[in-house]
Amino acid sequence: MKILQLCLRVPLPPYDGATIAMYNLAESLTLSGAEVKMLSFNTKKHFIDLSTIEAELLEKYKLETVYLDASVKISGAIKNLFRKNESYNIVRFDSDFFHHKLKSILQAESFDIIQFEGLFLSPYLQTARKYSKAKMILRAHNVEWLIWKRLADASVHPIKKKYLSFLASRLRQYEKNMVNQFDAIVALTPEDKKLLIDEGCTIPVEIAPVGLNTLRFDDVKPLEQAQHISVFHLGSMDWLPNIEAVNWFLKKVWPLIIAKTDCIQLYLAGKNMADEFFRIQMKNVFVEGEIKDAKKFMSDKTVMIVPLLSGGGMRVKIVEGLAAGKVIVSTSIGAEGIACTHSENILIANTAEEFANTILSCLNNHLLLNKISVNAQLLARNVYDNSQIGKHVASFYNTL
Repeated sequence: MKILQLCLRVPLPPYDGATIAMYNLAESLTLSGAEVKMLSFNTKKHFIDLSTIEAELLEKYKLETVYLDASVKISGAIKNLFRKNESYNIVRFDSDFFHHKLKSILQAESFDIIQFEGLFLSPYLQTARKYSKAKMILRAHNVEWLIWKRLADASVHPIKKKYLSFLASRLRQYEKNMVNQFDAIVALTPEDKKLLIDEGCTIPVEIAPVGLNTLRFDDVKPLEQAQHISVFHLGSMDWLPNIEAVNWFLKKVWPLIIAKTDCIQLYLAGKNMADEFFRIQMKNVFVEGEIKDAKKFMSDKTVMIVPLLSGGGMRVKIVEGLAAGKVIVSTSIGAEGIACTHSENILIANTAEEFANTILSCLNNHLLLNKISVNAQLLARNVYDNSQIGKHVASFYNTL
């Protein structure tokens, strides 16, 4: 089976949730016997110097890229207000150069599957149809409009709230019109599958979560008795839901914790951390910004927080945290799409008071910490091991 994987940004090497999701499926499909070629944007925002990528990876996936500046431009956003049935979220990624590159690849090679990594690549469906007889698959990382609706719902600024609602409405209509033009959809979560069907999707939808090489975490040691706890947040800090989540935690939750104990430290890490976070002067808060090795960063810390108030799809970092045996405290939204159970392999908290009290309850509670940690690793190995995901997806593709 030959697969052309269309990517919104370069997934080599994988460095955040989106690129991990793209790379890990490509790796798993390859292990299942498929041949995967990548065509990707190399965006201004997430630019990767291709000379820094291992030659073996470049050769393995025959990576080709197209540069794109997809920055939000005020003039473009204003003009879009008057263009009905056009989503500004989508048109920013519609590039003549990408159309041309895709055309040239499809004229030179034939593929069985063309896999679109997200709705923002859907402008290239018509070009793909014109030059290929492959089955066209949308891999839905999220139900995109829902993210923007939740951001709008959480916003307290009237003008921002109205504009985010406008973007969500446009994107929702676009998504409704577009999804049934594909041959099938691979959704990451059961929740996303249900939403797609509820919104009128009539084509086959298969669920395939993001997988990980769980063997990487075999050397993780059991949690020890904790008189002091290191709490951490790890995520891309150019994603609006993460920015919103961290700000909420710092403003609403952390003061409740630090008022009761000095024995808990908070570490914030992630790429594209805004300068305002580095200027934070709060007790026991340490801002590290971008890190090179997520596993190493997590290794000496106990509690991972996922205080998301908006977003969609599934949190790849939660799967990493499970595999690493971390005690994860998350909102219900943050844990969406993860086959977890409160008080068994994760702790769920939805208000500031619940979040603070849950973290405080981990102090000097070895039985709780060890139980959650052990069960978290078992869940990761049994459900999210990457070796099985590709076989499942390839089997689904063979039915189309």
